[in-house]
Amino acid sequence: MFTYTLMPAILLVLFGGLLALWIMLYHKPDNQLERAAVRFGWVVVGVYAFWLGLLSFDQQQIPILTIGQICVFLGFLIWMDQQLVERRISQRMLVVVPIVLVILLMLSGIAGGLRHLEGPHELHSAWSAVHIILSMAGVAMLFGSGVYGIGSIVLRRMLKKRQFGRLFSTLPSMDEMHKLRSLAIYHGWSLITISFASSTIFMFAERDGSPSFFSHLHEMFALWAVASLLALSEKKRWLGDQRQARLTVALTMLMFLLMAGSVAQIFFGGRS
Repeated sequence: MFTYTLMPAILLVLFGGLLALWIMLYHKPDNQLERAAVRFGWVVVGVYAFWLGLLSFDQQQIPILTIGQICVFLGFLIWMDQQLVERRISQRMLVVVPIVLVILLMLSGIAGGLRHLEGPHELHSAWSAVHIILSMAGVAMLFGSGVYGIGSIVLRRMLKKRQFGRLFSTLPSMDEMHKLRSLAIYHGWSLITISFASSTIFMFAERDGSPSFFSHLHEMFALWAVASLLALSEKKRWLGDQRQARLTVALTMLMFLLMAGSVAQIFFGGRS
């Protein structure tokens, strides 16, 4: 009961408190309180990691055995990524976006089921664990690039309209968001590429090189192709900064949908 009910409730309360704290900081800025909010974020990381450790110990496998577990594990990776980036550059009010997403992922995880009863046998292998962790870590990084893209769009509009109000003062600079976006895209693409390669090797190993293995990888291939397009566009600078920011946001949303499709394929797709 503690692992599957009380701990998720505690985490939701902690994230709700964080969200309320940052909203309060928006209305009443306080540098000392902002630093305290960042430190509290690390406390939440610790509690989250402790809970995932309990889940792993209980089922003798990392928490990827149900759709609900995948949701909460992805939420952890997104929040961990947010905190690691915060150590380099303060994201100020942009932190509200990952907080809200993590809360939604946790609620989805609870609704989707956290207790493992029976799931795809492929998820119990070490190969699949490595593949899924790398995929989710890559998507978490790419989600960060989407957040910075949104920040760039909002900041540019405020600059054009000369709206130098409260929100403007609580966002990172344009240069900082551009650097963060590029960093998140390149790291996310690297993780997705390694994950795609590992999943291909896994399918060859498990299915003796049968050509039918590709039917289990088409969502993963699409995810890698979109991530590659985004990384190449960022590297070659085909578009202006604002168009690139919009492309990043759009492709990030698409990659989330592809990730959802990949998870659906694992749990509901046909197995040969």
